[in-house]
Amino acid sequence: MTATTAGGAGTDPAGWYCYSSRPRLAEWDGVAWTGTAHAAVAGPVLAGAPGALAFVRLPWFRWMALGQALVILPAVLSGASGNAWWSWISVVGYLAVMAGGVMVVSRFLDLDRVEGRRSLTWIGIGSGTVAFGLGFGLEVLVDHVAGWATTLWLTGPIEEGGKLLVPFLLLVVGAPRFRLPRVGLYLVLVSGATVGVLEGVEYEARPEFAWAHLQMALVRPSAELLHVFVAGFAAAVIWLAAWRRGRAVTGAGIVAFLIAAGIHSFHDGIITFFHVRPHSFDASLAQTLREAIDRGLSGLAPALVLATLLYLLARHGARELTAPADVAACPPSWRPQIKPWGCDPHPPRVVDAHPVPTNSGAHVAPAHGAPFGYGGAAPFRAPAPVLVLPVPAASPGWYPVVGDPRCQGWWTGTNWTRIHRWDGSRWWPV
Repeated sequence: MTATTAGGAGTDPAGWYCYSSRPRLAEWDGVAWTGTAHAAVAGPVLAGAPGALAFVRLPWFRWMALGQALVILPAVLSGASGNAWWSWISVVGYLAVMAGGVMVVSRFLDLDRVEGRRSLTWIGIGSGTVAFGLGFGLEVLVDHVAGWATTLWLTGPIEEGGKLLVPFLLLVVGAPRFRLPRVGLYLVLVSGATVGVLEGVEYEARPEFAWAHLQMALVRPSAELLHVFVAGFAAAVIWLAAWRRGRAVTGAGIVAFLIAAGIHSFHDGIITFFHVRPHSFDASLAQTLREAIDRGLSGLAPALVLATLLYLLARHGARELTAPADVAACPPSWRPQIKPWGCDPHPPRVVDAHPVPTNSGAHVAPAHGAPFGYGGAAPFRAPAPVLVLPVPAASPGWYPVVGDPRCQGWWTGTNWTRIHRWDGSRWWPV
């Protein structure tokens, strides 16, 4: 069973769901996890960790492996013929590698349920093209004004900001679907992949030595995944926090962007510690086949390690968007941890139990229930207690529950969404 949001994306129905093997329940609002969780009576039996080499059978890995081969082949042709134009064909390989990068981060976003995915892809490609052009222009300007070293240390805010620019503007002023966390993450992933393709091909075609194209072909595909993974982490936090807080700019989002920009700047700027200068680039390029293989493989190893670490960072953010229906089948590392990004750290407290102004009648909160296991076609749902709540005639806010002064509920203006009970020291979700 799925529900449909205002943005046209089918989702799991709102309710409380087990999100890990531990006996814990978390609230899903129909679009994302709200950040509210509490202990449950028992935990479900979920899938365990996959085998160490299980990833080689997954589509994203096959796309990356195919892409790497399609980048190497034109480079070999360039070296053998002495014609650099062959290297431009590597764009096909870079497209495949970056597609694999998008797939591995978005594998549990249920993008098949999102309406207009094709249009979102084109918007992401346009965003990445804008980001590449804007970044190139700003970096040339900074290099002219402040020098090469300063440019390297500013690549983080310039390039990460560029990749997020168009999607964030759509979050602020766009249609409701652009506020959905998984839509925002997908847009930024495609934007980052587009930058990776354009930058990779630019590096591939730049060297003046024929066999240097092979050196670049061994290193650049893995290195360009930085654009997908770092921006993907920032986007997951920014959009989830914005959804929870109801505004685009949040403290969690700012911190996530600063982390992404800092990682990117450190990645590019660290070479200034070793007194590397622009003219050093040509000196590091291979001029023979043997040099291309040796230098390419020596650069490939750290590039793969860095890409793996940055993937773990992207997964740390994207796993918080895994929907309840996917919790049962996804690996433990992709199950949400219910991070408090964007949550109100100090919910308002009800200090008295005076009656709430009401209109005629009372509202009965729906008994969504809570799944305690994932066996069979659908999770078992234990019936939840039914609370009878007044319908306030007032604006949205926290109100006491009539008949139980220890409870308070959040009234959205049309219905109740959250109930908390005071245990004498703190509020607990009911």
